[in-house]
Amino acid sequence: MKIMCQEHYDKVVQYAKEIGDKSLNDCLERLKKWEENPYCKCEIELYSDFAPYSFFFKQRYENGAVGTVGGLLYHGRPDQSFAVIMEPFHGWSIHT
Repeated sequence: MKIMCQEHYDKVVQYAKEIGDKSLNDCLERLKKWEENPYCKCEIELYSDFAPYSFFFKQRYENGAVGTVGGLLYHGRPDQSFAVIMEPFHGWSIHT
């Protein structure tokens, strides 16, 4: 995983620890698994997002092509992610 915004990443990880939420780590682990596909080598690039404590991500293949893009979004209280979710919850989720 390539962190394109280390300061934002560190802030978000620290916030997740402070509130005792493990959903951020679960989502990061899911994205890392995408990189482990032996048939389609890629790297996930993680960028800061406009929504508080959220990320924008790109799946970048070895040849430079971009695959899936999406968000690793924080659904806080209030939720400022502007994402549609079927059941409101507090924590992070992956949106593509």
